[in-house]
Amino acid sequence: MPRSHRLSSFAFLALLALTPLLAQAQQSHPAEPSYPAQQAYPDDSWIPMGMDALGRRATFHTDFTFDKSMLEMANNFVGDDESRQIVAKLRGISVHSYKFSAPGLYDPRALDAVRAQYHDRGWKHLVTSQSYVATPSQARTDVWVRFEHANVEGMVLLVANQTNLNLVAINGTLSPLDLLHLRGKFGIPKFSGDDLVEQKN
Repeated sequence: MPRSHRLSSFAFLALLALTPLLAQAQQSHPAEPSYPAQQAYPDDSWIPMGMDALGRRATFHTDFTFDKSMLEMANNFVGDDESRQIVAKLRGISVHSYKFSAPGLYDPRALDAVRAQYHDRGWKHLVTSQSYVATPSQARTDVWVRFEHANVEGMVLLVANQTNLNLVAINGTLSPLDLLHLRGKFGIPKFSGDDLVEQKN
């Protein structure tokens, strides 16, 4: 392996290793993030209005983004060919995670208002067939799919239970099956989404 490539790989791995430390520092010194006004896609890093309010009482909050060049570099370390083919179709992944010390620290109505914004934009909505949040460990999974003409060009994943919120925005040409294959990679949570059905809004 060329020396320059090894150095780039080490730098990327170091960045991944530092992510928890950066998040811990953010937890110690929280700052209110600023969110852009609504804008036209394909900017899939757009964050719905109201996420800042949902996260105010979080004990842990982290945001990070993999752009195209970072994804290409990371693809060298993905273990199987199918995953590498899926990652090659991506242009970016933006991850926003909130952890709460106890149930009841965020308003479910505010979360419903976040969900409504994707409906207002005309995204196709998939949801787990058992879409409820009855205990801290049970999660509701929402997936919104953005079409451009007949092609899927973006997705947003929201996994929520009473003590965790995970919002993942994905820019790229992929399918819901591709998303399921990426669970546990690039900050995408290992959600139970094999029973996704279309939500009739």
